[in-house]
Amino acid sequence: MKMIFLVDGDNNIGTGLKGIDMLSEQDAVLIFYQKAGLALTKIQKLCAGTRAEVQYIESVRGGKNSIDFQIITELGVLVGKREADYAYVISQDKGYAASIDALRTRYADAFQEVALRPSIEDCLHLPFVLKAATRQDLQNALVKEYGAAQGGMLYNHLKAVFQCQEAPEGPAPEKARPRRNYRRKKAAVEKETD
Repeated sequence: MKMIFLVDGDNNIGTGLKGIDMLSEQDAVLIFYQKAGLALTKIQKLCAGTRAEVQYIESVRGGKNSIDFQIITELGVLVGKREADYAYVISQDKGYAASIDALRTRYADAFQEVALRPSIEDCLHLPFVLKAATRQDLQNALVKEYGAAQGGMLYNHLKAVFQCQEAPEGPAPEKARPRRNYRRKKAAVEKETD
């Protein structure tokens, strides 16, 4: 499952890149920025802990909405080429919504999901599981995500699964068969020796 993130460098990029450290080598992050905006070296520092492929794309032309149009163009090309199962525009700018809705309506069979999200972390399925450091953290996160009843049941199920000791692989060892008439034979041998 390849995920591609198109990040709007003009719109709260620090928030947008939250969760980039949770990505894998098969994911790609395209960061669109303007020369006049946040310095490229600062953006690169925000991406330092990721395993994902990161590309920094400088805006071809400055001005209002230039990055927005460039991102939508790139997203359209990715969808048209069927290069992304999951593609996300990362921005708090709601102006992308109409273009994304148009892609969903016309090209729904070309991808699994295309969406506008405020951060990379918001695109990841079950990120709370990856953040849980203790059992209590996990239980609280499951309850928050699924509600008290279902979250509690899910936690108890996972707890039971992980507490079970797995049987060793391979055939079970054979038990020694008790000898028949062992005591009688032993008693008879003892009588003879007396």
